Formats: sequence, C-alpha cells, structure tokens
Amino acid sequence: MRKTILAGLMEDARVTFINDRTVYKNVFVSSISTDTRSLKEGDLFVALAGERYEGHSFIDNALKGGAAGIVFETGRIDSVKRYFANYPEVFFIGVPDTRKVLGKIAKNYLNNFSLKKIVVTGSAGKTTTKQLIKAVLSQRYNVVSSAQSYNNDIGVPKTIFNIDKDTDMLVQELGTNHPGEIAYLSDIVRQDFALITNIGPAHIGFFNSEESIAREKKSALEPLGPDGVAFLNAEDKFFQFLKRDLSAQVKSFGLKKGDLHPEKVIKIGLDSSEFVMAGEKIRSRVTGRHGITNAAASAIIGIYFGLTIREIKKGIESYAGEKGRGSIFKLNGATVIDESYNANPLSVSASIQFISNVTVQGKKILILGDMLELGDKSEYYHRYIAEDIIRGGIKSLYTYGQMARVTAEACKDKGHPGVLYFKDIKELVCCLKKEVRKGDLILVKGSRAMKLERVIQGMAEPSAFQ
Repeated sequence: MRKTILAGLMEDARVTFINDRTVYKNVFVSSISTDTRSLKEGDLFVALAGERYEGHSFIDNALKGGAAGIVFETGRIDSVKRYFANYPEVFFIGVPDTRKVLGKIAKNYLNNFSLKKIVVTGSAGKTTTKQLIKAVLSQRYNVVSSAQSYNNDIGVPKTIFNIDKDTDMLVQELGTNHPGEIAYLSDIVRQDFALITNIGPAHIGFFNSEESIAREKKSALEPLGPDGVAFLNAEDKFFQFLKRDLSAQVKSFGLKKGDLHPEKVIKIGLDSSEFVMAGEKIRSRVTGRHGITNAAASAIIGIYFGLTIREIKKGIESYAGEKGRGSIFKLNGATVIDESYNANPLSVSASIQFISNVTVQGKKILILGDMLELGDKSEYYHRYIAEDIIRGGIKSLYTYGQMARVTAEACKDKGHPGVLYFKDIKELVCCLKKEVRKGDLILVKGSRAMKLERVIQGMAEPSAFQ
C-alpha cells in the first residue's frame, strides 16, 4: 500500500468520533489491517463487526501489537474509550459501520491510481478464470489480483490495498450471495472491464430464481461506459440478456462459439487438457470442458490487451491449479480430484461430466457433500444431480450431509447399487479406505461449510489404502 494521508482515505465517510483532529488531518497511513494475527506496527486497525468475527474484541491485541490507529463503531465506544488514556499516541476514529468505511477507504485509495480495472464474476469458475487472466496478463503487465476468493466486502478492499505505483492492472473477483452485493462492490472498484463466466443456481436460496441471479451478475456491467468492454460467455443461456442495452463493447468467448473459442479440442485428461486456439496448440492444467472455456475467457482478454497468442499460451500453460478447486494428485495409485472448496448444481454437473469422459483402470467414486444456499429449491437440485451421477458412470457414491442424503436416496430410487450415506466424516473415510484400490478415480465435491478437505486429509494418512 502506498503511503496516503488518512483524511483523504476517509473522504465522504461518515465520521462520528475523532479523539485528535490534528492528527487525523495530518497523519499518513501505509498499511491497513483487519486481522491482528497479521497486524504490523504502525498499521491502521479497522475493527470489523460480524456474526462470526467481532473485531472490537481484538482492539486490545491491536494496540499491544503497535497499531497506530483504531477505526471502531461508535455504538461500541463504551468498550473502547477505556483505551484512550493508556494509549495517548494512538488515534481513534468512530464510525457507524466499519465494514462500509473499509469499502470507502478502499474506493478512495483506488482513486489515486490510473490503471486498468477488470472484474470477474459468475456462478462457477470465476476464481479459476481470474487466476488464468492474471497468468496471461502477467506476461506483459504488473497485475494485482484477489488472493484465493477475496471477493466480498472485506476481500475486495484487502486486494485493493496491494496496489502501488507500479501496478498496471487490477483483476478483481466479485462474489455475491445476496441481492445488491455486486452493485456495492462495483461501486468500490468502478471497473472498466467485466467478465461473467456463466449464470447458474449458485446461492439461489437468496435469489429465488436464476433470472434474479442473472440480474445480480449483470450489475457488474453497469459501471462500464462506451469505452468499457463486457466479456461474456456466448454459450450461456443468459448471454442475450446480459448484453442487452449495454453501452459498452461486447466480446464473447466459449467452447464452440463466440468471438474466441478453440478451433479444436485434442484431449481432456486428468493431468491436462490440450486444445488449439487462435492457431496455437495449448496444453494446460485446466480440467474439463468448463476449464477450457475458462481458458478461452482469459485468452480473449489477453488478445484485447494486445498480447500475442504465444504470450497467451505461455500464461495459460503456467497456470498450476489451486488447492480444493480441481487439483489432481495421486494417493497410492488412486487418483484424487480435490474440489472440496465449493459446490453448486452448475459446478457439480460440470465435474461429473468431466470424469464421465475420462477413462480409468478402476472405478469412479464420488464423495458428495451438501450444496448449500439453495433455499427451498435445495431438495429439487439435490435430486436433480442424481441424474448426472447415474449418467456419469459413478460406481460408488459416498454422501455426507442432510441434503446430500436426498441425492443418495434419489440414486437408490433409480436403482444405483453403490450408494452410501454418512453422518460422520471419520466413518466415511474408514469405509472409503476399505474400498479404494489402485486405478480408482475419486472426486471430492461439496460446499465450503461441509469441510470435505477432511476426507482428503484422512485419505492421505499412511494407512489410507489396504
């Protein structure tokens, strides 16, 4: 983060308490923290209030760690003012909502720079696509991008604070599970370019319909003016809706159609995919047809920004995958696909389709956890996914979670002989160890809250296979 005067960062923010106005008007900030575990001496600590994390409880730790200033919610001043006398050198700023002020600080900080701002959103594949875009653009430009899934009202500001005078481009993922979040985040970033991977029923429990999800995602396109560009999936069923009434240019990508798509798919394997795009043969760690589509999305952005196809190829081929998002590894001769980080009906279907087209020596096993945030449509989608499992050649289905049990029952109703349901992860792992043999393929897929990485950890123990 570049050293910036605090008053400028707080411009237009509603400040309801300042213990020292002279310091407030003259002090510079060079680092902002919301987590005392990584706080450095001299940081401005923003105490975020939330259901799972209460930052005000860590003000004492922040002060002992050498924080130069504290931003707190004025409603909690009774618990904060006891620090004023003991830390006279620290400035304290009270605001109505620290999360909103964090966004305001990030927006004001970003306004200090002239750089290209690209956002990536969608129902599935946005993190992989964002990483591919970064890999491509980094061949020529200095790129800052959101780490992991830093895509909410805390993660977006944290990413922005990594920008400095040498940054050419920001590639920022935007996530949402409630209406209005994309618009809020877009107001912080004010992007010049936006890419939407696809539209599906992720978090549909908060949106009621895929049409509502499409409207939410389209919010990422609203800041784009005539000089901006919307990069859209030509094969998505909401493609025409997303491009309607835009003043921005539209560039499209896809697997088989769009302004850019592979001329030929040579191979879709477990270790890599091979395809020809813009006349260049590319071998990449992306998995499945959906992974190749994500690669095409990154390539069309690279082309727009003037990269050669050789540079784009190098970028796509440098992508190494991510833990919990399709990373593939061997365990005693069995192949494991770790997709434990997240799941929704769109991504689960894509993953099952992928392994259905892969030839293995052994059998195909699916470890499925609940797909969360589907609301009153949860049972429908968990039953619906059973059709993909039956068609996908899954020989053994291990389910964990209340709604995944619905999938198990639906598969049993359709005559699937290899269905098991578990309430306990340790019991699931124990049973899995007894079944798995060399040559088997295991796909682990579930929503983040199901913590299916515990299955991976259990399988990795020395006695994992008999």
